[in-house]
Amino acid sequence: MTNNGYDFTFATYSELPELDADDTLVVQALEKRGLRTQAAVWNDSTVDWAKGGICLIRSTWDYHLHYDKFLQWAERVNSVTVLKNDLQLVKWNSHKSYLKDLTRNGAPVVPTVWVRKGGSAELASVMRDNAWAEVIIKPAVGLATYGVRRVLNTPGRMREGQAHLDALVRTCDVLIQPYFSSVVSYGERALTFVNGEFTHCVRKSPFQALMPAGRAGEAPAKALPEEIDIAYGIINTLERMPLFARVDLVRDDVGCPKLIELELVEPSLFFTMHPPAAERFADVLVGLKRAVANTLAAASVS
Repeated sequence: MTNNGYDFTFATYSELPELDADDTLVVQALEKRGLRTQAAVWNDSTVDWAKGGICLIRSTWDYHLHYDKFLQWAERVNSVTVLKNDLQLVKWNSHKSYLKDLTRNGAPVVPTVWVRKGGSAELASVMRDNAWAEVIIKPAVGLATYGVRRVLNTPGRMREGQAHLDALVRTCDVLIQPYFSSVVSYGERALTFVNGEFTHCVRKSPFQALMPAGRAGEAPAKALPEEIDIAYGIINTLERMPLFARVDLVRDDVGCPKLIELELVEPSLFFTMHPPAAERFADVLVGLKRAVANTLAAASVS
């Protein structure tokens, strides 16, 4: 890796070229430590990623619309510099089939019925067979509310839901999951991890729109010990420790925490709701830069 320009590049997308408030806090913390940063739109062909230092995938919030190109970009950046999270994690986590692996590893994942691209499923049968009164239909590659539909068991909603499912499976793999009313009453809990350590928790609003952190109804929350234990258990099953991660949990109809998402690609980390975590992240990044520099120095003399 050559570095003639920056220490870190924060990869974002064209609708948020100046980064969101979370990442701005980290940039400020890094600059206080004497490090140089830049923001760059991931699919901007003019960016020289080899001169951008370590590349942090942050607010690349349109990657699901250009999925193949995004993975090709990640491969290309990884070939000229250090990419975080690691390329292997990004590939694995960018398609929700990772939930199958976590289920096999014992994680309490929300029950899921999978429908392969080009396949078919009768929504009424899925709901009847699983005793689900309401379901959520979502694409296997997506973020926020993209392609997500809540379906109630009424004739009109079922027809709409079946049509939505049929349309999705023509272009992508699809998940069908039960809807839990706790996403409104208790809220979805988003637990942020930095370098494998839990830092803070946020309560997310249901079906929140794609917006910069803090603008979609999120609020600071206290994670319960059992939620923290479950989140650590999930993080610790990973073959590679992510630099950053968010574990999103919901409560099922009997109150048990269930994993709805493990976010390793471009999650909001909600640093504005817990600024000490931004400082912690900056310290970890300083250590990462030092480790990368030491590795390069050792390689140059071997």
